[in-house]
Amino acid sequence: GPGAPAGIAPDATSPLTRRPRGRDLARMGLTLDLLRHGHASPAGSGGDRLRELSTEGVEAITALARLLAEESWAPARVLSSPYVRALQTAHIVARAAAAPAAVEPWPALEPEREPGQVLAALADLGVTSGHALLVGHQPLLGLLVAHLTGTERGLAAGTLVRVECAAGAARDGGRVVRVITPEEHGAA
Repeated sequence: GPGAPAGIAPDATSPLTRRPRGRDLARMGLTLDLLRHGHASPAGSGGDRLRELSTEGVEAITALARLLAEESWAPARVLSSPYVRALQTAHIVARAAAAPAAVEPWPALEPEREPGQVLAALADLGVTSGHALLVGHQPLLGLLVAHLTGTERGLAAGTLVRVECAAGAARDGGRVVRVITPEEHGAA
């Protein structure tokens, strides 16, 4: 009888009813690249906050940046602990991004913070989906991996751990999909 023309009714393949899966889900979720700052020089008179990357640290992070650049890596946000060594690390890798993002000094990544504080601060910033780089310290980053995935992991200086959170940053809602150590990016 009269009604909607044939072929217009939604069906299982219609974008209106099809459930997201695989790549669609990853695109809607949140990808966090957690990067521990590169090897740093010992603390001087300025204390821990002002420690700078060592020559070795700069070389290792520069090698990581080259590797990421080859992959057209492009986080939408680059958030860093305000400590000097973390900011230096963030600036080196951010310059390598396919679509460079400004480095944002972010107190939530200071060493004494807790994973829950980091995730609350991410939500406050509106970082609930997409791709973000967080540059910080141990043990906080390892605790953050544990919080997101249920599995604790230590990060050596210059190590990047990528965590995919299909439904956003929630406890045990993520999985580690990639780990890049300094040895793997050509810096021994």
